[in-house]
Amino acid sequence: MEIKPQALAAQLAAIVGRDHVHVDRPTNVVYAKDVMPYDLEDHNIPLAVVRPANSAEVAGILEWANRQRMPVHVHGSGTSLVGLARPKTKGIVLDTGRLNDLAIFPERGYFEVGPGLHIAKLRQALAPHKAMLPVFPGSELIATIGGAVAVNTSAHAVDAALGKPGDYVLGLEVVLPTGQVIATGTESLRKPAGIEATKFLVGSEGLLGVITRIRMRLLPQPCLLNIVADYRRTEEILETVRRMYREGVSPPLFFEYLDEKSARVGYAAVGLEPPPGAVAMLTLHADTPVGCRAKAEGFLDFLKQTGPLAARIVTEPAEWQKIWGSRAEAGNYVYRLGATFGSEITPRVDCLVEAFTEAREAILGLRSYPGPEFYSFGHIGAPTIHAYAFIPSKEIPSPVMKAIVMEVRRISEAINVKYGGCGGEWGLTAQRVDFLKQRYGQAYYDMLVALKRALDPLNILNRGNLEGWV
Repeated sequence: MEIKPQALAAQLAAIVGRDHVHVDRPTNVVYAKDVMPYDLEDHNIPLAVVRPANSAEVAGILEWANRQRMPVHVHGSGTSLVGLARPKTKGIVLDTGRLNDLAIFPERGYFEVGPGLHIAKLRQALAPHKAMLPVFPGSELIATIGGAVAVNTSAHAVDAALGKPGDYVLGLEVVLPTGQVIATGTESLRKPAGIEATKFLVGSEGLLGVITRIRMRLLPQPCLLNIVADYRRTEEILETVRRMYREGVSPPLFFEYLDEKSARVGYAAVGLEPPPGAVAMLTLHADTPVGCRAKAEGFLDFLKQTGPLAARIVTEPAEWQKIWGSRAEAGNYVYRLGATFGSEITPRVDCLVEAFTEAREAILGLRSYPGPEFYSFGHIGAPTIHAYAFIPSKEIPSPVMKAIVMEVRRISEAINVKYGGCGGEWGLTAQRVDFLKQRYGQAYYDMLVALKRALDPLNILNRGNLEGWV
């Protein structure tokens, strides 16, 4: 039997305090929203939103939820691009925003942080210690470190140059779905060998527990230099990436691209002259200024061998801010001025051109909505291709929008399966369960279900994400 709102609020308030429980429908609707363009359905809207302050309160919520058989959906900042922020079943949303404490221990070589701290604030706090946070989402002003670790995304950064956040996580405090609090990992800078729970929990997207504290290694801030290169066609940038790996050239920290249309839009938005074609933007890193200059000049020599129209090191911070900002502005354009349906394609490096060509042809040939525009940009050095279907109108019926989302998702899944890729940035569950089964097989998926069941026998935590409900 469903608990009435006021009774529900009273029971949750006994755990976290009345000021940190919300049962009003406007708040609940806000927490149900995400970037998916189609309308919310009733089962997406939670019964309550609760904001715990520590692991004991999280444990109390989960113990209560198990007694009530009430699903709990974990919420950071809701910036997921594949629907993870939208609850899949009626229940309560657990907002991690108050779990935002931070302690930096330079003498130990690590810091400890609550999952709700915004990435930009964490980066700012680490700066006086000359430490780099190895997470670079475009949404870092509002994205949380807990979300980045739960998905294990390095976002803009090239994995081959930096790795994933999980490579720097030394340990976690986690509340299991049944309410027990566990600690994992080590306070040593040497990570444990062999089987160790941190490895299972990083990247588990909230299916196996609620992360309440993260211990990460302090990573020295490197010296950086930036390069911009103009190419006639996007395919030439893709071929440059293939050649970079084929010839054993050390990959840069960032290697972004804007296709021809995205480059024109992005450059116009930041007040730059329109480029002649597609644009590549790169950041090289090294321990010293001299080493960084040498590395950048060496990479520039490599780029010039690939036939760009122009390529140069950008030394003025203001100019680079505009160039780098054009990437974000291209995204703002397609998301704000119409309906946009994105994909994440991470093919085998030697198949980049083929994957891009197939994605473009499939987007331009959509069956659910004929005649969309095609835009593409992404972290190509990683490699990631974002192929977007852009429709310059928001007046599209919700069922049609949902059909477009599903078709674009099938396109990206099929290309990833064909060319050996997987989601390297946005996460894999919820709206990509079919991909997991296609890419890895039913036995793989059954193993994940069994692992989830062992830790969460009543399927309380993030119910629906592993089932693939929308």
